[in-house]
Amino acid sequence: MIEIVPYESKFQVGIDQMMLEIAEEFTEPIMGGQKSNSVVFPDKYWVATFDGQVVGTVGLMIIKHEYGILKKMMLKKEFRGSVHNVAKLLLQTAIDASENDQLECIYLGTMTQFRAAQSFYQKHGFQQIDEKELPSDFLRNPIDTLFYKLSLKLVSKI
Repeated sequence: MIEIVPYESKFQVGIDQMMLEIAEEFTEPIMGGQKSNSVVFPDKYWVATFDGQVVGTVGLMIIKHEYGILKKMMLKKEFRGSVHNVAKLLLQTAIDASENDQLECIYLGTMTQFRAAQSFYQKHGFQQIDEKELPSDFLRNPIDTLFYKLSLKLVSKI
């Protein structure tokens, strides 16, 4: 059974291992030179577990109590897709927290090689935007090349 739980330090080894596995799937770097996924913690951070093992993460940075930035949305390869719905559960957790905090929208940055993620975000209401449309205080990962926005006023449960 999949559980979405708040981050605790006991999960970090599993998160680091998951990140290494994901990085091996791609020829281009996905971690921006960071040696660990724990360098910058989001304001809110959740872990998806299956039988106690880390299978995914999602984080939310809250900027000036106005908008959120989706961060660290990562899933083990075998837990992607609709069989387990882990991505959907993680995204809904972040959306629910954003709505509880009365945020207007969620932004995210991603990389071109994450094609399945781009499709997932678009399927769940995110609109691709130009980098120039990001707020001036958007916390950008230097290796992100694509950007998306979800208006929370238009969101229904996914």
